Amino acid sequence: MNQCGLCERDLEAGYLCPGDTLALGERLERMPKLYGALAGFLSPAVRATTEFVSRSHATASLPVDEAVLDLRYGGIALVLEGWRSDVQRVRGWGEPAITGDVEERVRRAARWIGMELPWIAAAYPAAGDLAREVRELEGAALSIVGALPDRGRRIGQCVAVDSSGVICGAVIRHQPGQTKLVCDWCHSVYATEQDWLLLLHHQPAESA
Repeated sequence: MNQCGLCERDLEAGYLCPGDTLALGERLERMPKLYGALAGFLSPAVRATTEFVSRSHATASLPVDEAVLDLRYGGIALVLEGWRSDVQRVRGWGEPAITGDVEERVRRAARWIGMELPWIAAAYPAAGDLAREVRELEGAALSIVGALPDRGRRIGQCVAVDSSGVICGAVIRHQPGQTKLVCDWCHSVYATEQDWLLLLHHQPAESA
């Protein structure tokens, strides 16, 4: 009998319970948007004060918020890439290629880990530590930006296939009033009822 590496519930097999696996997937899905939202908080907030401070004793405020800087230029990308690298190591694969700017790196690492969650939950001994660190990372970001706006209803995962035969797999969501769905990752468009049914019929049961 195993235990979930995060909540310590008993499991018949594997290392992460279904609930914590789902929560981790949702956190990974939110991570690129959180990363983008942090850009608006790079400058320290101006705090009103009634206390007089003489020029001779005033200290210059930092040009950027250090906590935001750490998350934007290192924290988020390095944590996600570190876990991706370790998963690939355990699976006997080579090191992942690190390309693109930091925003692109965050998107790629979060998406890759998300697509590997079934294996991670079932066969990766450090799954609980991964889930815990991503939860803490999200908490640190949310403590700065606050709650993210409503992301809409989850419809399914993009079924578009690229030139190499790989399925996109990015999550597709519907916002109120939308008449067509567009994949944020590969920009495939789902505009007809048949397209929407295609998305719904090709999803794992937990995504429906």
